[in-house]
Amino acid sequence: MRAQSLHTLLSDPYRAGLALGEGLAPLAPEVVLLFCSIHFSDFHELLAGFYAGLGHDEVVLLGNTGDGFYESGHTGDYGAAALGLNSDGAVRWRLAVGHGVGSDPEGTTRACLAELQAEETPTLAYLLSDFRTDASRLEAAFDEDLAFPVVGGFAADANQMEQCFLFAGKRVLRDAVVTLAAYGPLRYDIGVGNALTVLGNSGMVESAAGTELYQIDGLAAMDFIERETGKPVLQSDRGVVALTVIDPHRPSRRRLRAIVPDFSSSHSTVGLYGGIETGRSVQVCLADPEALLGEVRRLAEQATTLDFRPVAALIVSCIGRKAILDSGIAEEVAAITRALPGSLAVAGFPSFGEIGPLKEDGGYSRTLFHNMTYVLLLIGS
Repeated sequence: MRAQSLHTLLSDPYRAGLALGEGLAPLAPEVVLLFCSIHFSDFHELLAGFYAGLGHDEVVLLGNTGDGFYESGHTGDYGAAALGLNSDGAVRWRLAVGHGVGSDPEGTTRACLAELQAEETPTLAYLLSDFRTDASRLEAAFDEDLAFPVVGGFAADANQMEQCFLFAGKRVLRDAVVTLAAYGPLRYDIGVGNALTVLGNSGMVESAAGTELYQIDGLAAMDFIERETGKPVLQSDRGVVALTVIDPHRPSRRRLRAIVPDFSSSHSTVGLYGGIETGRSVQVCLADPEALLGEVRRLAEQATTLDFRPVAALIVSCIGRKAILDSGIAEEVAAITRALPGSLAVAGFPSFGEIGPLKEDGGYSRTLFHNMTYVLLLIGS
């Protein structure tokens, strides 16, 4: 497996795409992952420039807007990055697109996954989604018996929660899910970091609908948060305060749901990026910058002990982490490039939600949806 990443800070969409395409052309990539900020004036022009620079239309391309981008040489708020992969034909790639994720997140996701495994079982799948949906319903589509892991995330904007775009080939999409499957001898490792500090006591979700919680532990949901933290949730706390969902049967399956005041229909309810079922127990969590970075460094160090040589790293990390870490967000890339020096190609994006399994029992759990989480996918051969 050969890989290359690069970025551009050009503001003109066609010229930015052209620079990325020309830069990847010598690699002759089989597949390209493209990440960019929301600020480009015309995303069709960005894709047109990319394909013109690459010089051919056969490459499989998918990508999305995020709150900026990550790349080996730069972590930026404005611009674009691309990651190209070439397995010299050893790995086969297949793209599937589903529409209507806003109204039917579970059905749209299931249809994409079914298409990917219709003829053979993938080794790994990568999934991107429009954020304007109930992310927990996507998680429901990742059954326990799904025979391959899925990693990915939710497209974003500049943390305004207004719009986002997905890319599939030359298509610019909204209200969609875009999936990529890899078949064959692909080596990979998935690391998930969600080190948040748990506060107070747990409480049971007694009333909820969609992405809103109404009652926890006999209290209005917002009153429960205030009881455990000692203060109400403010708009400025978006991404800082989260709930960890407790699975009594599998305590190692730690999932986080970020609290989003914008999604609350009243002062007493709690809005989330993804819903939590009634009957689940939750605890309040707070993000600590040093704990977040410490876990990123531990994941990077663990990557040095793998039994294969990673050539590419894909990072999907919550925009809430970016808000808390500020300039320290660059460490989420720097840690892995320090641990694996040389030609490691790195790209990714700050997201409105992260997707990936957790390591357990020598393998991986079912695929889960996360918030305030750092997902690191390492790819080799």
